[in-house]
Amino acid sequence: MSHAINPAFPSTVNDVDKYGDAWEDKWANNTTPWDQAHSHPALIKLLDSGEGGVPAKGRAFVPGCGLGYDVDTFARRGLDSTGLDIAATGVAAANKWLAEQPPRANAATVELGDFFTYDPGHKFDVIYDYTFLCALPPAMRTKWAESMARLAKADPSARLITQQYPLNGDPVGPPFPLSVEIYDDLLGKDWEVVWERDIPQEERRVNSPPGDERLVVWARKA
Repeated sequence: MSHAINPAFPSTVNDVDKYGDAWEDKWANNTTPWDQAHSHPALIKLLDSGEGGVPAKGRAFVPGCGLGYDVDTFARRGLDSTGLDIAATGVAAANKWLAEQPPRANAATVELGDFFTYDPGHKFDVIYDYTFLCALPPAMRTKWAESMARLAKADPSARLITQQYPLNGDPVGPPFPLSVEIYDDLLGKDWEVVWERDIPQEERRVNSPPGDERLVVWARKA
C-alpha cells in the first residue's frame, strides 16, 4: 500500500472490473506489502474472550481475505469459513497456504469472485472486514454496506466484525481513510454496535501507512 493514490486503482464504482485487474497485477507481481503474516492480535483476543456474542458455530465469511489467515482462524474456532478475493492469483495462493496448515475440523476455503455480486447460496453467521473497506474507493462504500446486509443472516444472532483502519489516516489511498462516523452511517440501518475496543499502539499494523484502529462487533437488527 502507498501513501499516494496509485493511478492503477480507479476511483468510481463503475470501474470494478479495472479495480480487480489492479489487484491481480499486485498478486501476480508478488507486491503484497499489506500482508501481516497472521491474523490481527485484536481479533484473536476477541474470539478467545467470548465477548461480543460472536457465534462459535455456523458459517464465517472474510471478503478481501488476502492469504487466508483469518479464514483459518475462524475455521479453528468452530465455523465453516469462506474467504473471497477478486484476484485469481491471490485465491490460488490462499488456498495453497490453507492446504499447508495443520488439519482443522471445519472447512476453510477461498473463492474467486466479485464481492458486490457474490452469491454463495446461503447466508453467513459471522462476517469479518479488515483492510477490505479501506481498500475500496469511497464511491463503493454504500454498495459495500448493502452487500454486508445481503450476505448476513437476517437474525439478531448474526455478527459483523469490523477492524476499523485507518481511522484519521492519510487522506489519500489505498488504504482510503475512514472514521467511526463513516462506519456508523454505512451500517446503522441494518446493524447495531454491541462491543467495541480501541486498539493500542502495540497491537496495531506494523508495515502499512499509520492510522488509528478500532475493533467493533455489530449485531444484525431484527
